[in-house]
Amino acid sequence: MNVGKTAFAQLIALITTIATTAAADVTGVLMAGVIAALGLFIIPARRRQGQTKMLKKMSALRTGLTQSLRTESEREIKRSLQPIQEAIAPYTRFVRAEREKLLEAENQLKPLQTEMGELKTNLEKL
Repeated sequence: MNVGKTAFAQLIALITTIATTAAADVTGVLMAGVIAALGLFIIPARRRQGQTKMLKKMSALRTGLTQSLRTESEREIKRSLQPIQEAIAPYTRFVRAEREKLLEAENQLKPLQTEMGELKTNLEKL
């Protein structure tokens, strides 16, 4: 009977080994399938998401930087123009005053030109 029990024990051990090996093979195949799915689908999708986020952040940074540079440039231009405007202010006032004088003189000349035209017409009639 010992032989029968020993043979039975060996048979059980053999079946257990085969079942464990088969389970390991099935588990290994499943694990390889999961890793392949990760490699083919999930990782590239995450990479695209990361790239999209990075592009959005870069775009926001570019927009902010452009606005900041524009604001600073405009401020610097205004600051640079102020001394120039102050330097030419007397000349600007002089030109304005002379223009007003010329306009006033023109307004005084218009009636005289009209009167001269009338006198010329009267002389030609004589």
